[in-house]
Amino acid sequence: MKIFTHLRNIIKLEQDCLTFIDSLEDRDIVASVGYHEMVAGEPLTLKHLFQLDIGSIATIQRRVTRLVELGVLIKKRDRTDRRVFTLHLGLNTKRDYQRFEVALAA
Repeated sequence: MKIFTHLRNIIKLEQDCLTFIDSLEDRDIVASVGYHEMVAGEPLTLKHLFQLDIGSIATIQRRVTRLVELGVLIKKRDRTDRRVFTLHLGLNTKRDYQRFEVALAA
C-alpha cells in the first residue's frame, strides 16, 4: 500500500529535519505550540497544553523543560498575568519546520 511508503518518507524527513524530536510527546507538544502560535495566532499556555491529553502532567512538564533547555521552545511570562507562562517556538525550530515543509512538498 502507498500509505506505508508515504509514512516511512515522512518519518525519515522528520528524523533528518527535526532532530530534537525524541518521542511522540515531543512531536505533539511542538506541533501544538506551533499550531497555536502560527495558525491560531494565540500562544499556548502550559495549562492549555495539559488539557490536550498528550500525556500526564509530569511527562508534559518534563518534556517542556527539556525542549526549553534545547531552545526548541521559549517559555515567556504573560504580560497581563505574570503567573501564566506562554509557549513559543524558538527561531531555529521555526526554520527547521520550514525546511521540513519544503521537503514534504518535494
